[in-house]
Amino acid sequence: MTFRASVWGASGMAGGEVLRILARHPNIKVECAVSKNKKGQFVWQTHLNLRNEYGDLTFCDYDEAFLKEVDIAYLAVPHGTAVPVIEKYLRGGAKIVDLSADVRLSSSKDYEKWYGSPHLKPDLLTRAIYGLPELHGKEIERANLVSGVGCNAACCILGLFPLAKEGLIKEARIEVRVGSSEAGATPTVGSHHPYRSRTLRVYEPFRHRHLAEILQELSLEEDAVTMTMTAVEIVRGAQMLAHIRLAEKVKEGEIWKLYRNAYKDKPFLQLCPAKPAHLRFPEPKMVTGSNQAMTGFALHEDGQRMLVVTAIDNLMKGAAGTAVQASNLMLGLNETEGLTMMPVYPV
Repeated sequence: MTFRASVWGASGMAGGEVLRILARHPNIKVECAVSKNKKGQFVWQTHLNLRNEYGDLTFCDYDEAFLKEVDIAYLAVPHGTAVPVIEKYLRGGAKIVDLSADVRLSSSKDYEKWYGSPHLKPDLLTRAIYGLPELHGKEIERANLVSGVGCNAACCILGLFPLAKEGLIKEARIEVRVGSSEAGATPTVGSHHPYRSRTLRVYEPFRHRHLAEILQELSLEEDAVTMTMTAVEIVRGAQMLAHIRLAEKVKEGEIWKLYRNAYKDKPFLQLCPAKPAHLRFPEPKMVTGSNQAMTGFALHEDGQRMLVVTAIDNLMKGAAGTAVQASNLMLGLNETEGLTMMPVYPV
């Protein structure tokens, strides 16, 4: 069976990545690629890598998009602009994966706290399922509205949920190192290459808005977690380093068992080997271009301090890949459909 899809924000990086995945998806066909400012232009003029796949496809505007009958809509639009589109598609019976932050948080109070303004339609927050299949797969299967995930949040949650599930996280000091594609297609003084290149720039010392998702999904208290963001010299990728103080002393074998059990039925989650040393902690190069998340850890000899490191491709597992994975479940497909591409290595 073939499902029809619309991709909104298709001229951006996350939207372009959704198009790349769907180009080889066996069950989902792109009906329209929606762009506010590029109506009539060929998709490949923006995404040069897609010329062979979408040679004749042009961007359409919002009005044209709503004339197309689709089964699933992917909304890679700016934060704060998705709600009207969500409402219209829900009325028409389509399923939606919203890659923006508009329905990621379940509480309107939390949304206002972290995003600085009241939510336009708080009832949507109670209807949306947080779109991380590794945590909410069964709920996503029954959902009509699924949020996307913050790329930094996804990296942290996937690395830490086995510990959080067992109540083992007493304190977490997190640093996330991120590539320039996280800033999107429109350059700013902070993200433009001449100013960003060859830097190790700390731009958030204690809290980032993606921390809201981490606290929500891992049931942690804000005063027990800090989140430092550092811009590094890569294009794609995010790497989390989490220094954890555990709630009780544990043995390393117990941690290995805990992670293996948590990851065993999750097709895109991998554990790094303990040896050799240079492979114990993952870096984004190990997963670039794939929907995989890779985690490694080390337990201090005192049994109560840990370092957990997780790496993802921020445009894939941190955005478009997870969105397609969620949509597969929503449409009754195997969650791995269209997502079995291997990492590109070396890059």
